[in-house]
Amino acid sequence: MPLMGHRIKFNQLSFPVSIGVLPHERDGPQTLLIDLEIELRPDMADPVEDLANVLNYDGIRTRIIELAQARHHNLLESLARELLTIFEDEGLITAVRLSVQKPDVYADTAAVGYEIDYAWER
Repeated sequence: MPLMGHRIKFNQLSFPVSIGVLPHERDGPQTLLIDLEIELRPDMADPVEDLANVLNYDGIRTRIIELAQARHHNLLESLARELLTIFEDEGLITAVRLSVQKPDVYADTAAVGYEIDYAWER
């Protein structure tokens, strides 16, 4: 039976970052929420319980946090595009859907964010 697709998902990865252009946003870190869907190559080998045959999502999580916390970001849009660089050399990945959100912007909104879809020609 051919595999149609498979993916790794992060739902609401949450950590503090320095982000925003308004003066009060520069006073200290804000909570950032990330939703991430990583589409894997359908022709990947069956992992057969072997870690060498899977994408290391622990390493991806670490790189996301480190890159986002490395400096101040003015815009969610530019942070999202910068985060895409994490996946450039991952040959097992064919596409990414990435959402970055700030949950504490408005009292009447759960979060405000930016979402980007990207696919690689591999």
